[in-house]
Amino acid sequence: MEAKTRTTGAVYRDEAAELMAAAARDAAGPQRADAPRQARRPAAPYVEPERRRPLPYPEPVGVNDNPDEYVAEQPRRRISFPRLLARIVIAPLYLVVAVAALAMIGLFAKSFFGA
Repeated sequence: MEAKTRTTGAVYRDEAAELMAAAARDAAGPQRADAPRQARRPAAPYVEPERRRPLPYPEPVGVNDNPDEYVAEQPRRRISFPRLLARIVIAPLYLVVAVAALAMIGLFAKSFFGA
């Protein structure tokens, strides 16, 4: 029967309850006159909260604070010449890589299915 109480933890709960009761009795009991008294720590000083100063930049605007009409009225940003040249040169390279990837997939499928 004792093995069952150990597995359920009743023994350990009883020991913990006894330890807590003994600690409470010691804390609530009278202190000895010859026991050293701990010096009371001074309270933390009051710190006044910082006043809000104006930001050195404009207030940040939320994502959807503007109405749709305002978003539609914004002028389209111009593309610089180097950026346009890069798009013209790099776009065909993207197409070549995409065609090569499709060809590799086709060769794999052809060898996998044994056609």
